Formats: sequence, structure tokens, C-alpha cells
Amino acid sequence: MDEPRHCSATRRDGSPCAAPPSAVDAATGFCWAHSPDKREARRAARAKGGRGKATAARAEKLLPSHMRPVLAAVFAALRDVRSGAIAPAQASAIASLAGAAVKVYQAGLLEERIAALEQAGAVAIAPQEGQGRT
Repeated sequence: MDEPRHCSATRRDGSPCAAPPSAVDAATGFCWAHSPDKREARRAARAKGGRGKATAARAEKLLPSHMRPVLAAVFAALRDVRSGAIAPAQASAIASLAGAAVKVYQAGLLEERIAALEQAGAVAIAPQEGQGRT
């Protein structure tokens, strides 16, 4: 069987699919985007791409891994208040504790940055061996 020159499918606008010959499956005559056999794979790829672009997913990637349980606890408390499982005062206490945890974490990061800057400054200021005053 000759390899098809292009995908056998027709695009939504009625024009033929312009997939290059290298992208066409010789057995089916369709590219990945139009192959009936790949329908589930396309659906899964779209879902995965959508999850990766969600604001919550992007924000979670920025959050340090050891702080994720704190955020999860705050979200769980929010859900529990909305469902009536806990009192708003309990959720407020959880939020206060989470805020304290974040402040401690931020203070630790700031201390690390200051120490690194001080060390870099001390190295830059120290005279190089053999170049000091005589």
C-alpha cells in the first residue's frame, strides 16, 4: 500500500487536513489529530493540558512542597465551613495558624538570603592573598 500524501480527513472549514506525510499513519490514513483510534488519547491530552494551565495548578507549582499541606488544610477548612462540618471560628483559628506558619517560613527565607548576601559581601571585600598592604 502506498503511503498517503496527506491525512484523509477534512477539516472543519471543508479543506483537506494539511498534516505532513510523516505525521500520517499509513495503516489508517489519518494523522494523530484525526485518527478515530486516537480519540481517547486526544481527550486525555486535552484534559492534562487544561489541568496544567489552571491558575491553581500554576500557583501550586510555585508553592514549596513543605508548605502545600498548610494550604491544603486552609482549603479543607473552607470546604468544611461551607458544608457546616466545622464552625467558622475553628476555620479562623486554622487560618491564623497557617498565616503564622507562612510568616515563619518567610522569615527563614529572609535569614538565608541575608546570610548569603553577607557571605558574598565578605568574600568581595576581603583582600586577595598577596594583594594586601605591605
